[in-house]
Amino acid sequence: MLGRQHLMLSAATAAALVAPFIEHTGLALTFFTGACIGSLIPDVDAHDAAIFHRDLKGLNHGTGKMVNGFIGPMLPFFGYTTKYLIYIPAVKFYNFLFSSYSFQEKHRSFSHSVLGVFTMTALTGIYLASFLSLLGVFIPFYLGTFLLSYMLGAFLHMLQDSCTKSGIAWNSPFSRTKLKGKLKTGKSKLKPRILFTFLATLAAVTLYLGNTSIYALPAVQLAAQTLLVSIAGWLVFMHFSRVKLEK
Repeated sequence: MLGRQHLMLSAATAAALVAPFIEHTGLALTFFTGACIGSLIPDVDAHDAAIFHRDLKGLNHGTGKMVNGFIGPMLPFFGYTTKYLIYIPAVKFYNFLFSSYSFQEKHRSFSHSVLGVFTMTALTGIYLASFLSLLGVFIPFYLGTFLLSYMLGAFLHMLQDSCTKSGIAWNSPFSRTKLKGKLKTGKSKLKPRILFTFLATLAAVTLYLGNTSIYALPAVQLAAQTLLVSIAGWLVFMHFSRVKLEK
C-alpha cells in the first residue's frame, strides 16, 4: 500500500481505540502519535519511503492534512534514526547470529517481520528512554504507551501489506509462507477508502458515546467494545481483499 494509506488507516484505527480516553489528553496524543509513526516505520527498508519525508503526498485536504501537519515533522527523525541505528545494524546482527537463515536488506524483509517489529520497537524504546532521561522528561508510563501504539501501527502496516498481491512473510526469515491478498498497490483505492470511512465513523461515534449520558459505560468497557468492532471491520476488509496463506 501507499504511505498515505498506511498512515490514514492506522490513524483512524488508533483514533477509534483511544477515543474513550480523550479526556486524558496526554495519553490520547501519545497513543495516536505512536500508532501513526509506527504505521510507516516498516518502510525504512525502502529507498524513498514516506517515513523519510515530513509531508506525505496525497494528504492535502481535511483530516489527512491535519494528521500530516501534526505527524509529518517527526517522520524524518524516526525514519533516518531507525534505518541507520536500528534496521541496518539489526539485519547484520541477526544474519551473524542465525547462520542457517539470513535477512536481505530489501523491501518487505526484516522490517516487515514479527522479529523485525519487536526488535525495532525494543531498540526504539531504549534510545528514547536514554534521550528523554538526558532531557529530564522521562515518564515510563507515557513511553510504554508510545511503544505499545508504535508496535500496533507497525503490525497494522504489515496487515495492510498482507492484503496486497506481494504479501508479507510474517515469520521471515524462518518461513517463506506469506499472507497475501488481491489488492494492487496504488491502484486498489476503493476498499481502503471504505475501511477508513468505517474506522473514522467508529472513532466519531465512540467519541460521542464517551461524552454523553445516553450510553453511560466506563471508558475501559467502551474501549473493549470499540476494539471488537475495529477487529470485525479489519476482518471484513481482509475477507474482501481475499487474503490467504501461500507457501
